Amino acid sequence: MSRYSKGAIILHWLMAVMIIGNLAGGFLHDFVPNDAGQRSLVMGLHKSFGLTIILLTLVRFGWRVANPPPAFPHYFTSGERLLAKLAHWAFYAAMLAIPFSGWVMADRNNRVLSYFGAFDVPKFGVTKSIAEAAGEVHEVLGWAMLALLALHILGLLKHLVLDRDNLLVRMGIGQGRQRP
Repeated sequence: MSRYSKGAIILHWLMAVMIIGNLAGGFLHDFVPNDAGQRSLVMGLHKSFGLTIILLTLVRFGWRVANPPPAFPHYFTSGERLLAKLAHWAFYAAMLAIPFSGWVMADRNNRVLSYFGAFDVPKFGVTKSIAEAAGEVHEVLGWAMLALLALHILGLLKHLVLDRDNLLVRMGIGQGRQRP
């Protein structure tokens, strides 16, 4: 079975960890104590990783154009091929739209948008109502990303348990084996 390139595999897993961490930080930040700046720390990291995800998504897209993914396994049905393509493009759209809407949302207040404390990131200068609308979009898209991740994991489980194929090998995990 053919694999994705090393660069694609590294970007996939690096971004998977960042995205899951950012979803957790975004959904759970209200439960972080606000004393001693803990919530500010969590949100600062959330914003910085969100900006990083924008950059890495663009790198990943460029990598995909320069290094096309391996062909789907021959036994994939046309429906599976379509679902896989739709899921991949939905991930790319979400990986850009979610952090971008969060960046626009930063205009809700006068706080500085800092990138890991290293430098300040310019804001868009939109009105507060647009920034708040971006906040609503950001939240809805966060839930959509969570649903998309759940479907991605369910698809993986389907291939591991029901199909007993070695799809994880394509993403750098495990050894190839003959499909029954």
